[in-house]
Amino acid sequence: MTANVIATDEIDVILTEWYEWSQGYLPALGYGRADASCRDFRISNQWMDYDDLSQIVDSQLREGLGKAVEPIVMSLAIHHRVAVMTAVRNFVAGAAVFTNPRSPATQDADYASAKRWMRPALAAKGLLQDLAQVQGAA
Repeated sequence: MTANVIATDEIDVILTEWYEWSQGYLPALGYGRADASCRDFRISNQWMDYDDLSQIVDSQLREGLGKAVEPIVMSLAIHHRVAVMTAVRNFVAGAAVFTNPRSPATQDADYASAKRWMRPALAAKGLLQDLAQVQGAA
């Protein structure tokens, strides 16, 4: 079980944002909710207030981050993916509620290994500070 249920570094924060974005997907079941002739209509932004615009910008940022992180997480080995999902679900819950169903004894080691593997890929996409920049600034 993940000992720490609070996101402690920038990878934890990025993975939490990715998880919340990925859980927002709802499949379209049944008939569409709009007529085909009006489906792509978008209302003008001129009547929006700052809160509405802020919400749109936040959702666009979350979507961009989610689409960038998704292939990185999906390229992990299955035991690393399970460890990532278990840890992130606990971060979102704020307590250690979820346990790794496959290998609870190696949860922390698998999660640390997954983070080590993902760090260069996340830095390559510009989501993390490059290690050279961090060491150069120190």
